[in-house]
Amino acid sequence: MLLAPHPAPATTVVPVVDTAPTGVAPARSVSLSSVARAATLGVQVYPSVASAEFRITGDLEGMHLAVTLVLTPSPENQRIKDEISTELIPGLEIILGASFARTTLDYSVAEPALAAVPAVAA
Repeated sequence: MLLAPHPAPATTVVPVVDTAPTGVAPARSVSLSSVARAATLGVQVYPSVASAEFRITGDLEGMHLAVTLVLTPSPENQRIKDEISTELIPGLEIILGASFARTTLDYSVAEPALAAVPAVAA
């Protein structure tokens, strides 16, 4: 004779509740210099970026973002500036959990280096 298995124990259904806060909590353990360094490295992947520097100063209640970007002449430069303003800066604020009280954007375009002209012997 086969013995029937024990019936399944009674289970309790627990509803899934989103425990994430509705607002963004400040990430006090995030290093401002590390976030700035990551942003700098991220922008330097563009071929027309000759140099870039992101600096974040202050505390989470009064952060200041300063961006210095030197570009070489390129049709993609406006797109890079737009991405910094509309995507990168808001993304940094999400990572940091606070908005920048002040943002300074310093963009300049460097003249392309002139190619050396080979000397011709007369």
